[in-house]
Amino acid sequence: MSAPEKTPEEPTPPPYKDGEFDEHTSYSFFFFLCSGAMLFVTLWAFWDDEYARRGFKEFQEMYFEEQYNRAVEEYSKVNGKISGKDAELLRQIQAEEDKLSSSSEYQELADAAFDAQAKYEDALVGQKFEKSRLDEYYYYYKKAEHEGKNFEVALAKVHESEKRIKEWDPVIKEKEKLRDEAEAALMNYKGKKEDLEKELAKLTNDKNIIEGKMDYYRPFNLLWRPAEILQTVIPGALRNNFAEITYKVDRCQTCHISYNDPHYKDWANPIKTHPKREILIGKHDPTVTGCTWCHKGQGTATAPAEDAHGSHHEMDQSLGYNEPILRGALMEANCQNCHAEVVDLEGAPILSKGKRNFIKLGCHGCHLAEGFEGLPKVGPSLFRIKSKVDPGWLYRWVKSPRDYLPETRMPDFYLSDDHALKVSAYLWDQSEKDFKNGEKYKGGDSAKGEKLFKSVGCQACHSTNGEGEHHAPNLTNIGKKVDPDWLVSWISNPHDYNMKSKMPDLSITPAQAQHIAAFLLKDAKTKKIPGLLAKLKDPKNIAEGEVIVRRRGCFACHDIHGMEKEGRIAPELSSFGVKQTRGLEFGDNTHIPHNWESWTHTKLQNPSAFRTDRVLDKMPNFHLSEEEIESLMVLLKGFNGANIPQGYQRTYSQDELTIERGRRLIERFNCRGCHVVEGKGGEIQKYLKAKSQYPPPLISDTYQVGERIKGSWIYSFLKKPIPVRTWVKVKMPKFALTDEEARDLTAYFNLMAPEASTYEKGVHLAKSKESIDTGVKIVNYMDCGRCHDEGNKGIDFSIAAQRLRHDWIGDWLKDTRNMIPWTPMPSHWPKEGDAYTIPTKYRELSTVDGGNVDTAVEHISDFIVSYNNPEIDFEQNLVASEEDEEDEEGDDEEGDDEEEDDEE
Repeated sequence: MSAPEKTPEEPTPPPYKDGEFDEHTSYSFFFFLCSGAMLFVTLWAFWDDEYARRGFKEFQEMYFEEQYNRAVEEYSKVNGKISGKDAELLRQIQAEEDKLSSSSEYQELADAAFDAQAKYEDALVGQKFEKSRLDEYYYYYKKAEHEGKNFEVALAKVHESEKRIKEWDPVIKEKEKLRDEAEAALMNYKGKKEDLEKELAKLTNDKNIIEGKMDYYRPFNLLWRPAEILQTVIPGALRNNFAEITYKVDRCQTCHISYNDPHYKDWANPIKTHPKREILIGKHDPTVTGCTWCHKGQGTATAPAEDAHGSHHEMDQSLGYNEPILRGALMEANCQNCHAEVVDLEGAPILSKGKRNFIKLGCHGCHLAEGFEGLPKVGPSLFRIKSKVDPGWLYRWVKSPRDYLPETRMPDFYLSDDHALKVSAYLWDQSEKDFKNGEKYKGGDSAKGEKLFKSVGCQACHSTNGEGEHHAPNLTNIGKKVDPDWLVSWISNPHDYNMKSKMPDLSITPAQAQHIAAFLLKDAKTKKIPGLLAKLKDPKNIAEGEVIVRRRGCFACHDIHGMEKEGRIAPELSSFGVKQTRGLEFGDNTHIPHNWESWTHTKLQNPSAFRTDRVLDKMPNFHLSEEEIESLMVLLKGFNGANIPQGYQRTYSQDELTIERGRRLIERFNCRGCHVVEGKGGEIQKYLKAKSQYPPPLISDTYQVGERIKGSWIYSFLKKPIPVRTWVKVKMPKFALTDEEARDLTAYFNLMAPEASTYEKGVHLAKSKESIDTGVKIVNYMDCGRCHDEGNKGIDFSIAAQRLRHDWIGDWLKDTRNMIPWTPMPSHWPKEGDAYTIPTKYRELSTVDGGNVDTAVEHISDFIVSYNNPEIDFEQNLVASEEDEEDEEGDDEEGDDEEEDDEE
């Protein structure tokens, strides 16, 4: 039996050594995936960095493309205008150049100019070398003097060198003169070429500028010019641990690159031109002030837009650095940061309206707010309420003011019957017991009263039966409210009842006051409440009423005895605009979005909306319209307590603050009810039949009362008005102005006419007798006294010296109807082009100073300001022809007088 065949054994692999591996598994596919992933991530990172995170590139490319297209279009227009002209000029210039280069005379002049310049420079160098030698001689002279050696020789060299330096001066002047003459001769010879080159430069200047613009915006081979981040570094709102201002960066113009170009006014954001560019950008350069001080947002972010426009999550927000951008009407809110002192702010109409509403509604009485600290109370004084109103009316008014006067500014406290009674009891009790009305109502003619009411100016503030203005209360139902004796007394002299009243003293007669009272009391029937007086005298009601009045803050708007020193009852609003949601009380409401805007809107619309069992709000309901709510929200958003660095704030001068105080007084006392002030007002004109009855403007485009009337006279007139325009029925009343208020108004009128605000006391004393006599002759010849001597159609001349500015009179005489279109005084010198002419009816004026109108009105001005001089001969006159007299008889000076009223 044979042995089995042995299977050959496989060779044993050698043992592994350290650092050696035997790899039989392939990882190539894994490496391929990793490489692909890396490539994808790399491309994604590039795309994310270059495009996703830099959205501004898209906007800048749109802008560059449009700018390039605009430049191309502009280039085509300019090139079309100069096409052929530039080539012709170049040909002429070349011809002149060839002519000059081949001219021996030109070459001789050029050589002479070159030689003259060289000789002039040689003379300058010679003098400089001599000055260098002087420095050397002076050194050796001082050295010898210092060492005690003989310095006479060195000093002699110094004097000799100084002499030689002076000898160079006439030589240099002569060489300079010869050089200038040679250059002038050369320039004169080649002057035509120079003129042609200047003409070419002027012709092609615009073209070259546009070519430069095209080169700047010209696209590269595949891309537009590279986008760039534009930024402004400005101080921030915060300070570091060393009390230093921290800076922040605004990059808004990176996307809003065309904000200052009016071409893009119809484009979509962010390419769109900034709204109100002339005002907002013209006065607030973003390259200096940045953008976020006004708009908020996150200035450092460039993309995406939701980051750049600020986080809307309160936990991410930081004051001054990352706040939600202001949108819509709220964009005006931050104007308050720098312009808190100004009510009517140009470029911010909604904010301005909010400020006016804040003042009108008396919000400052309960809330402390920057810019509204020292304002007077808006409600009438209640010191003497018992002598004024019917007790039943008082109770009904306190309970529901709008039942009597739907448009009243008095808010609704929604008092219960019991609380209304107790408040009335307290107010009735605190009224002065000893005060008696100064007049008794005796009855009058209501028809005459109605005519008086409509003619003496009452409608500038009040309305009755739907006719009149609404600055002051509607008087339609006043008979249901007031005591007749009080009404007559009030009409006669309102300051006897309340020295602080805005109602002025109309200076009317007692009989007229009775007629007006009869008109207002016509068909009046008061509703008596049985037993009310007894309840008003109940001590318990009075005591509990005091608690209610104190808690609800009635003293914030009204003067009440015993509460003159009470403070504000509501929170300060100085930083309300940045109050976060967690600091606002939403009560039990779940349907109102939890954000500042919704809470504020709801609070203004319905102050009791957030009331709960434990949160008892004090704020009454003003029944605001949506427009009023919006304006107040803008103002409240502006109360943000921002710490704007001093150099970035709008700092108002004392004169500007005085003007603002004057404007507030104009608004408070409703001067615009009668007068046009800064282009607005004059509402009473629509209630007057004749233009001759219109009150004069105070400030308009063509007229400034500060240019016309001296400041001293304005002040005294404001404090105590005197009859000036005796022919008008709407006379200037007497307001209860304090000395400070009268000074502010006077300063306001003068500052609005700065060129005329000069001191003129005694100016008439300097006028020559000859000029005054000529003025008398002209005035008598023109028959000015027919209206002015008695003051029945024109202002009496006797008050002119104290009242008028001399320099203004001449302007008024020449441009009468241009200054005040409705004045009854005619324009005596027609204007043809820029020259004033003498009309035929006054042809004798051509004999005065050769017919010079300016000197004629100067003579008249000298006479008018010297009118009270006892030495004047008023009988002088120019010699008038018979034709002149006939012309004068036919002259009808405009003065559409109103029908006379039958007044006692």
